[in-house]
Amino acid sequence: MSQIPQMECSHPVFMLKKQDKLLQSRTIIPALFGILVIGITQFGYAEEFEESTYIAVDVEGFEQPQSKYNYEEITIIGHVEDYSRGDKLTIQIINPDETQEEINTYASKKGDIYTMIHITIDSQIGIHEVILTYQGMEIASTSFEILENQ
Repeated sequence: MSQIPQMECSHPVFMLKKQDKLLQSRTIIPALFGILVIGITQFGYAEEFEESTYIAVDVEGFEQPQSKYNYEEITIIGHVEDYSRGDKLTIQIINPDETQEEINTYASKKGDIYTMIHITIDSQIGIHEVILTYQGMEIASTSFEILENQ
């Protein structure tokens, strides 16, 4: 059997294909590395955010309902860093006239908080402060506003 001699082709089209393959292989690895670094950074940031203590409301401004038969729900969410399972939390709501309401609750074993309150026609117009207390210390706060229904 005779062997067919292999010839290196120096035609410009074949040279261009070789360069494209070389360029693609040099580009793929840094691109994948960049994606990996971004993913790890975002995961680290998410972990850091989840571990910090906070309290928040889903909407910061509500209109007071027009009827005694209607209401709006405010969802209060949060996280308590270093929460010990079974410890009570207090969510204190200070109304515009300085009267106070307290909600005693518990967090999940990971320290997550989720509770709801209703806004009714009897709810006070104005800014309401929400304070999260754990082990006798105020650890986070936020606020929401009830607007007069137009």
